[in-house]
Amino acid sequence: MADHSPAVVIPTQIHLKHGLFRAICHWPFADSFVGRLLRYDIPQRIKLGNGRMWAYLDAAHEVIGFGSIDVCSDYSDLTGGKPHPYIPLLAVNPESEGRGYGKAIVRHLIGEAALLAVQPGNPCHDVLFLDVYTTSVRAIGLYEKCGFLKLRDQPLFDDIEQQTYFIMSQRILP
Repeated sequence: MADHSPAVVIPTQIHLKHGLFRAICHWPFADSFVGRLLRYDIPQRIKLGNGRMWAYLDAAHEVIGFGSIDVCSDYSDLTGGKPHPYIPLLAVNPESEGRGYGKAIVRHLIGEAALLAVQPGNPCHDVLFLDVYTTSVRAIGLYEKCGFLKLRDQPLFDDIEQQTYFIMSQRILP
């Protein structure tokens, strides 16, 4: 009988000079955009904004993934001008895929976004956003299982990567 218990991940918040961040940057990701976002986008969000990043460890304390969150205005046209939580990037180590870690990472990030939205004096909107390339079929399925909805049926076009993507969102507070 298959074990259907949820994967356990241990979130560890990391900074840009942390050895885990440097190690993650060298993982063999199949999609080139992951490395680009790790080298350029995530550091800017952490240095200049409200970006945060976690490494996720398994029960044996091996790094099996990472995730990031930011409070930004990327989709403020959809939130009445308010800043909102946004997941710029998350990934499971290619050697650890298919074991349920992605779902555990997404759930942790949803929880972190909810904490950001209820902080006193925080003007953060209660909708969490992410975008995902249409070629990332497994990721789209994962996000849908975790409660995210596509905002449009027709994808948008990313000029940098020359591919299409969906914007997905989820309300994080009741």
